Amino acid sequence: MSYAQWHQTFVNKVKEYDWHTCRRALFDCHDTLNIWGDKIATDYATKLWAEIDALRERQAKLTKQGATA
Repeated sequence: MSYAQWHQTFVNKVKEYDWHTCRRALFDCHDTLNIWGDKIATDYATKLWAEIDALRERQAKLTKQGATA
């Protein structure tokens, strides 16, 4: 799948996540990227970055709404 397809998939997946769930998921994604380093498959890295971006967007939306507590 392309980045855009993955991104839309993750936007749908995280649409009900609260801010803290997004935070935990972001840690997981970044930990995975750090563990694999430059040996990570390009398609897997693309998937992770699409998920990271969807999670960041969800957190930003929640922050704007004042729903971070």
